Amino acid sequence: MRLPTVLAWILLSAGGSLADSYIRQPSVDVQLYEISLELTDQTDSIAGTARVHVLVQQDNTAGMWLDFECMTVDALRVGGADRPFDARGGRLKFGFDRIYSRNEIATVEVRYHGEPQKGLRIGKNRYGRRVAFADNWPENARCWFPSVDHPSDKARVSFEITAPERYEVVANGRAEKVVSLLDGRKTTRWTEKNAIPTYCMVVGIAEFSIARPTEAAGVPLAWYAYPQDADIAGRRFSRTNLMLAFFSNLIGPYPYEKLAQVETTIQQGGMENSDAIFYAESFFSEEPYSDELVAHEIAHQWFGNAVTAADWDHLWLSEGFATYFEALFYENLKGSETLKWTMDRYAKKVIGHETALSAPVVDPNQKDPARKLNPISYEKGAWILHMLRGRLGDEAFFEGIRRYYSLYSGRTASSEDFEKVLESVSGTDLAGFFRQWLHQPGWPEYRIEWGWNEPRKELEITIRQTQAGGLFDMPLQVAFSMGGRMESRTLRVDKTAETFRIPLPGRPTVLTADPDGWILKSLSIQAF
Repeated sequence: MRLPTVLAWILLSAGGSLADSYIRQPSVDVQLYEISLELTDQTDSIAGTARVHVLVQQDNTAGMWLDFECMTVDALRVGGADRPFDARGGRLKFGFDRIYSRNEIATVEVRYHGEPQKGLRIGKNRYGRRVAFADNWPENARCWFPSVDHPSDKARVSFEITAPERYEVVANGRAEKVVSLLDGRKTTRWTEKNAIPTYCMVVGIAEFSIARPTEAAGVPLAWYAYPQDADIAGRRFSRTNLMLAFFSNLIGPYPYEKLAQVETTIQQGGMENSDAIFYAESFFSEEPYSDELVAHEIAHQWFGNAVTAADWDHLWLSEGFATYFEALFYENLKGSETLKWTMDRYAKKVIGHETALSAPVVDPNQKDPARKLNPISYEKGAWILHMLRGRLGDEAFFEGIRRYYSLYSGRTASSEDFEKVLESVSGTDLAGFFRQWLHQPGWPEYRIEWGWNEPRKELEITIRQTQAGGLFDMPLQVAFSMGGRMESRTLRVDKTAETFRIPLPGRPTVLTADPDGWILKSLSIQAF
């Protein structure tokens, strides 16, 4: 049943847009999705029932909306009572069965059917076998189940999938039951007890070969691969135990009940879905490969999944963190020179990106979350963490990381939240650092000229910032060779041009800047 007009209470309950353009509903907070789906081999259509348990957060709340599109709604009930609804423009709007007060739970049940256009990919894998995989990022969960499809509203989820018996089903959380229906079908139920973002709520349905190696850091492991790729999967995921142990020791306990890694038909290389990571089929080819992708997606279990960016504009809190912690794993495995090489590679990707000089990391002008998947969120985000580590030192930086994770695990966080945690732990005012590196595009472009003033016995260093955008205020270490040994000084560089004079006993022969690679920058040095 359709209503002819938008209900007035919907407009009244809608919050103004925050950092991104998604309109919040401050009067409601989804606590749990219970999703039941039926799939067959005869059609790509699904039949679904979604029970959405909503915590009411304001008195006198009369209704809400759910994001939902491309499917046909057959019925909607609230509190067991049939309710009229308006399913247009990607939203399913409805009134509750009564007026709800703060802290009450409203249970919404939606029955629907249709062929998902996005979000749930039903088709054939590279071996011609029928499969179905969720591919939600960034806002495609709404295409196969009704939801508040935004990272600001995390919730628990359960999936109950009824499908032909030959299929195995994997999803978030713990497998609670597998029941044969004696008609060639079976029902599989998975339940995730942790609150996760909708973009991480997934199912995978295929004729899997399943391997369950020993636990790592107390976490049950499983690989789900097509039977033809089972051996390759074992090699691809061979360092999983090392990665889990490293991140658990560095950050905090692994936040979920299991870790499944799954071969799928998703388009991107990997997707970090909570405790059920999906990888593209191409990752299982026989060509030489790196397991950097595995480290990246496993790091996301802490940052992105357990601690989730409160909105799309703060995506670097997910992608920048996963990118840097991927690099930290290989630093631990192979040494500090590997980290320096990796950060140099990251810098080249940032500097070579087409919008790096015009778009900041936190970019409210970019409304499309998918277009935020670029080196500004990933590699520049990683560099922000690296520069903070360089400024604060390892002890304060990693203690800040652990504190941030402990405070916000299971919740959402903003860049300001992260800044406040680091300031509290380190006792350092970081407002200027976060302002320039998150909200100002580009990076410092240093042009350095240096020479020796013999009469004054001084090293003279002129440092110019030549970038077209705003100035950066950064401590810059300069190192020089003196009598066969290296000495260094740290200079505060915050002007368009400034000359520093350093008294020395003799003329240095070589000068370098930022020798340990702690600043994202462009650099030219010339002696005069």
